[in-house]
Amino acid sequence: MVLSFGEVRAALRLFRNVPLLRLWIPKLTDVVSALQLIICLEKLGVLGFTSTPRSLEEISSFLGGVKRTDLLQDIFETLKELKVFRVVDGKYVVNWWMVEKFFRLKAKHPALKPFNVTFQGVEHMAYRAALTVLRGGKVDLTSPEIATIFYFQTHHPVFDIGRRALLDLGGGKSLKGKTILDVGCGFGAEPVTILDYLDFDCNLICIDFSPNVVDECMHTPVERIAGKPLPSPKLLMELENVSFVTVDPSAERWPIPDESVDVAFTFSYLHRCDHPQRAIRECARILKRNGRFLLTTMIKKGEKLTVTDVAIRLFGGNRSYSRREIRKFLRNAGLEDVKIRFSFFVTARKS
Repeated sequence: MVLSFGEVRAALRLFRNVPLLRLWIPKLTDVVSALQLIICLEKLGVLGFTSTPRSLEEISSFLGGVKRTDLLQDIFETLKELKVFRVVDGKYVVNWWMVEKFFRLKAKHPALKPFNVTFQGVEHMAYRAALTVLRGGKVDLTSPEIATIFYFQTHHPVFDIGRRALLDLGGGKSLKGKTILDVGCGFGAEPVTILDYLDFDCNLICIDFSPNVVDECMHTPVERIAGKPLPSPKLLMELENVSFVTVDPSAERWPIPDESVDVAFTFSYLHRCDHPQRAIRECARILKRNGRFLLTTMIKKGEKLTVTDVAIRLFGGNRSYSRREIRKFLRNAGLEDVKIRFSFFVTARKS
């Protein structure tokens, strides 16, 4: 198989800049997710409580007011597969040796260092959000505990490298001069990366699903244009080639015209949204003929429930998807020439 220039460039960017791939991406995401769950259970006192065998009902009672017993069971069953818990006479008991092994991995493995902000966020804030979810409450990106973690996480250099790798795979500098739709623009790091990568030579439409998130994005400072420092920073909303749209997450149709953009770019959004097929259909509708769809999301090998699925749900998201599911989403939306690379990056084209 002959690799394209964009594929080579993306691979080099990932391997050269980050020790990320010392653990292959699917395995890495499961390790990160398992650690999130373990830290959460430790903060909630569940690890200590299960030093002696406990039934799911006893654990639910210990946490108080748990309504999502299905999710609670999924936590224990997926961690049991990783040997964090054992089952004795139908009851769960913690395997402290495996817990310590995960904590040693967190402390020493270079591939996990970029996720320290995530682990610290779970330890100090997000475990409360997880308990809210278990008790039947609603948590999403706008929840303070989740938003704070997401803000710092998306501003980490590793995520910047990932966004640039996706742009490499999606056409690289040939995207200059194009109209780009940034779906799930978040708190501003993503639009700044796209603009900087393309030397600010593009028209960028930033959309998100919360007024607060879009407002934060609009007020993100830009310190350089086309590689040159500005005398004083400008805000994203002050740039003539950047616009913003707030979309009602329940809307069947986004307020953007048919076939009006050249590229739809969405980074780490699909596994958080409640309606993935609808989101991809809307991206396809808005794309011009032969327009490019660029996506990153957590892609699993099969369709079995994983520890990553559970962690995503526990902290307000939806779940990850298999290659088959991703291809089906894209095919149903009329997208073709689908390529999936590194179990994370997806590119396609509108026919």
